[in-house]
Amino acid sequence: MDQNTLNQLPTDEDLSSIHIEGSRGSSENLLRLNAYDIASTLLAQGETALLRDDLAGALSYFESSLKLDPKSAKNYYSQGLSLFEFAHDEGKEKVLLLASKKFKMATTLDPGYFDAWQAWGSLLCTLGINTGEHHYFKEAREKLNQAVTLSQGQGRDALSELYWDLGIVFAHLAEHSGEALDWHQAIEAFQLALSFQDKLESDFWNDFGYACLTFAGHINDNRFYIKAIQCLKTAVSLDPRALDSWILLADALEKLYLQTHDEDHFSQASDCFAQATQIQPLNSEVWLNWAKFLCDSAKRTADVKRLRMSVEKSHRAYGIDSENPMIQAIWAEALALLGNYTDRLDLIYDAQNKICESIEKQSEDPDIWYSYGICMQAFGHYFDDSDYYYQAIEKFQAGLSIDRTCYRHWHAIGWTYSLLGELENNTEDLELSLRFFQKAIDLHPSTYYLFDYASALWKLGEMTQLQKWLEEASSQFERLLNLQKNAVYVHPDWLFPYACTLDALGDFYEEEFYYLRAIEMFSHILMIDPDFHLVHHRLGLALSHLGELSSESDHFYKAIHHYRLSLKNDEENDVILLDWAATLIGLATHSHDSSESDQFFKEAEHKIHAAMRLGNLQSYYYLACLFSLQGQCDQGMRCLEKAKSCAALPPLDELLQDEWLDNVRSTGDFQGFISQIDRLH
Repeated sequence: MDQNTLNQLPTDEDLSSIHIEGSRGSSENLLRLNAYDIASTLLAQGETALLRDDLAGALSYFESSLKLDPKSAKNYYSQGLSLFEFAHDEGKEKVLLLASKKFKMATTLDPGYFDAWQAWGSLLCTLGINTGEHHYFKEAREKLNQAVTLSQGQGRDALSELYWDLGIVFAHLAEHSGEALDWHQAIEAFQLALSFQDKLESDFWNDFGYACLTFAGHINDNRFYIKAIQCLKTAVSLDPRALDSWILLADALEKLYLQTHDEDHFSQASDCFAQATQIQPLNSEVWLNWAKFLCDSAKRTADVKRLRMSVEKSHRAYGIDSENPMIQAIWAEALALLGNYTDRLDLIYDAQNKICESIEKQSEDPDIWYSYGICMQAFGHYFDDSDYYYQAIEKFQAGLSIDRTCYRHWHAIGWTYSLLGELENNTEDLELSLRFFQKAIDLHPSTYYLFDYASALWKLGEMTQLQKWLEEASSQFERLLNLQKNAVYVHPDWLFPYACTLDALGDFYEEEFYYLRAIEMFSHILMIDPDFHLVHHRLGLALSHLGELSSESDHFYKAIHHYRLSLKNDEENDVILLDWAATLIGLATHSHDSSESDQFFKEAEHKIHAAMRLGNLQSYYYLACLFSLQGQCDQGMRCLEKAKSCAALPPLDELLQDEWLDNVRSTGDFQGFISQIDRLH
């Protein structure tokens, strides 16, 4: 409409002065009708101007339209809606605020205007997204809830759109609050939207899936991970080119994999990353996330193939964006782990060079410090050097100084102290590791973390021979298996330390139950993984302990069978030889045939000497026990003296209570020997 046309329109003054005698009512109705028609025409012209990106012209038409029809809620609503659609993109906040005023006027003129309340709420949500100001989402919730109160009699499509908008608003409120309740309200709103219209577009399923995914992380419930995956699979089926949906689907499958440890979920997540790279092959973030996923999944399984794939994906990401320090950090982490698992020092040095470059670019990212710590751990493992482990702890602590909620850092420090405790046979480091494991579990109740915590308790119990640590380890292993019910199939290795714990508790309680339970677990491990050779040694020990308690020779024979299998895979293991010797001695003491006993004693002595040749100093004590049982007390005492000179004697309580030393203890030489030990202490 040109300016001439505008000039021809009647002004407010013209309209108010029109008066026709004798037919005043009819004239006023006609005048109102003409004004309404002209206002509608001006409104339409304004909407057309917006389509031509002529904001100034549109506002002029809108203003003229309202002069003719100032009390029309519909006019205000239509103008607000047109401005909203025009200014939906970021950077047009002033226009959105103007549209908000239009909706406010529409609802003021007509408080029961459902469409206006809904549109106003949707607009405020858009303002919140574009500006990052939280108060807009709160205001949006108020407007949309008002629309809900007016929703009776509305069409199913309108109701579906309303609850979709409400779900989006709740999701943004939840992002700010971090409250699981807000996420649950978002999910309920999305579910209501779906109940009114099941044929919704891809964006809806994306929003719904994201809410389920985030809520699942808050409450650690696999059902919502599964729900998220279902939603996101629907999203990509409706729009196969939707990159965000593929990335979210990969994330959901990755998190479900970490919960269930089901390799099918791992494969599906990798397929999603592959699909995302096909959609945007030059998107470095997709390649980086894929590399990180492969690296993280390889840590627990020591999967060299996955680490090599992670290195390859990191290389692809670096080729696209060489300035992103996180790419080099993940690349370094994968190389360090690969070097660790393959004993390749060159790979670990390569990792160190990359992580140092990354730190120079960005030293305020805790994830980069985490990767740096992993590199130092790899050096510590390769060189068996505690200094590198302490350097690793420093790197992890540097990350925590940036963000104390980084649970991976708490766990990594606990793990490093656990490695130090084993390396240096230091119970203080193991006790220290427990504090960091507990903090990691509090922040992120991962079953992987719980396993490491329980394992540290078991190691501490075996090292200190204190019942309290073993009982706590047993309790934590039970908790772990209750949480990860498929662990007996997907993680038979998790049963190993638990079975060892039960075997050790059997020694304290002297009850067959513990030994039988341990034997059952060891046997189950071998059934699932026949190549788990460490099991044979510990199974032999448990059977031998059960034999001692029950006096049934059959258990000793079974133990010897497993020692033989264990030694076959580790021919120079002196500990296995000594345990085998102890079992033979047990057989000899329970045999009623003297010639058979002599044969067992002879075989035991042979095993002890074999262990001695391999440098095991405890062999002298075992030999002293053997001679004592055979009544050769002088030789037994000489072996005890030798064990003493090598600092290979057991604790004094054990010396005074060991039944195998009964004969030697009855001699005067032994009394003098004990007196010397007392004076030394």
